[in-house]
Amino acid sequence: MKLRQLLSILEIADARQEADEGISNWIAETREVAYDIEDLLLVAVCSRKEGSILKKYTHMFKEVSSLHNLEPKFQVIESKVSALQSDLRIRNIKPRQRGLTNPVSQRHLEQRRSYSHYVEEDFVGLDDDVKELVARLVKEDGDNNYQVVSITGMGGIGKTTIAKKIYHHKDVRSHFHAFGWVCVSQQWQQEDVLQRILNKLEPEKKKEINRMKVEELVEELFEVQKKKRCLIVLDDVWGKDVWVILRPAFPPRQVNSKIVLTTRNTEIARYIDRDTPCYLYQQRHLNKTESWELLKKKIYRGLNVRDKSQGDGGDGGEHEYSSGSEDDDAASSAASFHSCLTDEEEEEVTGQLHNSSPEDCVEDHKNQMDMERLGKEMVGQCGGLPLAIIVLGGLLMTKSTISEWQTVHKNFNSYLRRARSTRESGRVHEVLALSYHDLPYQLKPCFLHLGNFPEDFKIPTRKLYQLWAAEGFISAEFYQAEEEESIIDIAERYLGELVQRSMVQVRVDEVTGQFKSCRLHDLTRELCLLKGKEENFLKKVPLRFEPELIGSPSSSTKASVTRRLSVAVDYDFDSYFPPRKENLDRIRSAMFFSRLTDRRNLQLTLDMVCDDFKLLRVLDLERFFFGGKLSKAIGNLVHLRYLSLRGSQFNKLPSSIGNLKYLQTLDLRAPFLVCVTIPNVIWKLNHLKHLYLPPSHRSASKLQLGSLSKLEILKNFDTRVSDYRDISKLVKLQKLAAILTMETENLAEIINCLKMEHNHIRDSSFRIRYDFQSEREFTVLRQLVGFTHLHKLDLVGLVNRLPEHCHFSQSLTKLTLRSSRLKEDPMATLEKLPNLHSLMLRKNVFEGNEISCSAQGFPQLRTLEFQGLASLEHWIIEKGSMPNLFHLKIDECINLRIVPEGIKHIATLKELVIANMPAAFKRRIQKVQEEEGEDIYKVKHIPSITLTEMSDSSMKELEKQLSGNSYSVLLQSFSPSLVPKEWKNT
Repeated sequence: MKLRQLLSILEIADARQEADEGISNWIAETREVAYDIEDLLLVAVCSRKEGSILKKYTHMFKEVSSLHNLEPKFQVIESKVSALQSDLRIRNIKPRQRGLTNPVSQRHLEQRRSYSHYVEEDFVGLDDDVKELVARLVKEDGDNNYQVVSITGMGGIGKTTIAKKIYHHKDVRSHFHAFGWVCVSQQWQQEDVLQRILNKLEPEKKKEINRMKVEELVEELFEVQKKKRCLIVLDDVWGKDVWVILRPAFPPRQVNSKIVLTTRNTEIARYIDRDTPCYLYQQRHLNKTESWELLKKKIYRGLNVRDKSQGDGGDGGEHEYSSGSEDDDAASSAASFHSCLTDEEEEEVTGQLHNSSPEDCVEDHKNQMDMERLGKEMVGQCGGLPLAIIVLGGLLMTKSTISEWQTVHKNFNSYLRRARSTRESGRVHEVLALSYHDLPYQLKPCFLHLGNFPEDFKIPTRKLYQLWAAEGFISAEFYQAEEEESIIDIAERYLGELVQRSMVQVRVDEVTGQFKSCRLHDLTRELCLLKGKEENFLKKVPLRFEPELIGSPSSSTKASVTRRLSVAVDYDFDSYFPPRKENLDRIRSAMFFSRLTDRRNLQLTLDMVCDDFKLLRVLDLERFFFGGKLSKAIGNLVHLRYLSLRGSQFNKLPSSIGNLKYLQTLDLRAPFLVCVTIPNVIWKLNHLKHLYLPPSHRSASKLQLGSLSKLEILKNFDTRVSDYRDISKLVKLQKLAAILTMETENLAEIINCLKMEHNHIRDSSFRIRYDFQSEREFTVLRQLVGFTHLHKLDLVGLVNRLPEHCHFSQSLTKLTLRSSRLKEDPMATLEKLPNLHSLMLRKNVFEGNEISCSAQGFPQLRTLEFQGLASLEHWIIEKGSMPNLFHLKIDECINLRIVPEGIKHIATLKELVIANMPAAFKRRIQKVQEEEGEDIYKVKHIPSITLTEMSDSSMKELEKQLSGNSYSVLLQSFSPSLVPKEWKNT
């Protein structure tokens, strides 16, 4: 029996688990046999090594010996396969015919780009509850002097959702001066929680905060709440110890700062109320009408997402449910499915009905009534729990016929019968379990893989796609991949399916509309870990970092070989790693997550991993310390597909990295200030698809990358270190981020390479350090900014003038200019760029004293930052300019005396940051002791205004240096942005 056949049988058997409970153990055994076959094949391949002729003859004898040693293992597997074959006949399971399309793949093909950019935003009922809680926070009188508002309720009831509604409410945003949101969760550390709160309240002091000891953090948090009116959200608190330990950081009741706390445990709120005024809000369940309304919104929004593109802003990361009615008497009008459709959608449905025969209309109406009845029955058993309802809706939206709904209804009742004998939240668990069971077979390992990540971890989607690909989870066959579609494109649709089914929560990039990060709700994560343990998919180390899994089967009924490790690195790491009594030689994936604020030296751990984990395909070691040179033993992991050292500190990569010929993803993005020496061996990695070079790196000779014919992503390509002519040889390159520092002629050649007909580049970003002063240089600049797929440009250097707006790429979304010393107002050109979302003018960009933003200018701009525009005195904003601006920062523009009048017309502006500005400027927009500043009317509509301090002595020194035109010294002394944030995060 071939391995492919075995995997096909597993897929068919998996679908029969619910009907045949005895098949579960058989599936586990079959899966282990498939793993064993793969392992042996890898070992056999590993015995074939390349080398000189002499080495080849030497290895020939070793290879024969090695294969001879493997023969008994192959015989064992053959006997196991024979036993499985006979069991197949008994169970009447037949392999899928070759070429047979997965039954859901055609629907996925039709929907393939329909839900990738969509995020649910439905909030039903509870509007009055939100208003009441907001009033408790912002109104200050004798009867309402609560320092803490505690939101309690069972898992899945929507505590975080309502907290998020409060956190972003306009009245709350205008009342408080600073905001901090931190998810505490079960496994928390005092230092980590305090740092995260302070980094939100005082973002300008992040470096200083991260170096503080616990005692200093407590004192700093205490003092900042006395200076500012702060709102702090402590989300998902599990024990009283959280309050006991954090309490010294919060001032007594006379301070106007407030705390919102969400917890499943009501006793925590009562405990807090002993010494701190605490308002206890017990979140109610949705009533039947609200539950039905939420289900309809979920189903119909999901079915009509093809033309939608929405983002998820802010902290908390929960789904939002847009407002709906709470009126129980509205049940009759809410009963119709069509009540939640827009006018356009209803018109479309009506048009379809007009084009149908009378018999079809009658049948459709009957089916609709039956589906409505089934839907109401199922949602009525969800107990008014929003999480259960939206997961049920996510399941139903994938079903289009009455027979499919009847099957779901039957399975739903079967699952809920189990829940009646479990804890209160069992109802949610069983709805989630049903949704998991309904997942297409190919998506189940993708979902289980999410259990690798720590609780409440925001998982970068690009990283997730690459991990799925390295593990072999992505099947182009399943989704009938289109021509020129990459494996990452397919992985994005896999995640889209999980999002559509509400199994995963996502944040969306506001510019591209694509998924930016994802996370699991804590109850969904419990299911993920439970199923992962049942199927022996993943082992977490150490176990104390995970919740107790209710209903977890005995390990004796399952295979005991560990294939994947997820390791939490803590202070006593050496006591539990490596895990004892494990078959380490079978491990395919090892992911390490630091729970420490400082980087731990894992050099010895890496040596052990390289020696023992021979079949490793995935190694993730982010944010660790390796001292100097990385261990050369890493070259022993010849089966690696994914290697990430992002954020880890090392200064030299061993040449043995060239042995990893199957590597698909290599992430070497070390900290910005660490320069890494890279040997010229990357060219050997001919399967490489994603290469992330360090932001700062060097090589003894030019890095040769032209042989990487499969490369799709190349980040931090530096023309000082690599040969720019190699770009033209990377025929599959789709994303390029390059640092260009060279002569004009070479820049022109690069432009020609990028314009070659055979290139597939969709997205490019450039950092250019160069002075464009002569006409010839200006011509090159004009060609560069006009590159078709230019999305981001960071330009450092003198520029006599900007090219006319018509010469800029229509794709340009982010532009940063530094040290340009422009004589003319740049806004006259830049405001005409149609898709510009982010503009940052820094470090002496403009030498004039007035800039103007005209009406209709900057139609898509969302982020605008001025930093170090020392000569700027006047800023004019006409009504109608920047209609979509969300974030504005003014930093070190010390001659700008007043906030522009036109800011009052920008209704979309949500965040205003004033940093390192004169006290007189800040007083004009502040309210001090009931006395309002002269310009406060201009900014009163902005929910979040952050003012950062600059001492008088620093201000005098700043002005002194400016008068001497010593701007480079100024930046080193005062600017928190000396190293640009976007460069650090590259």
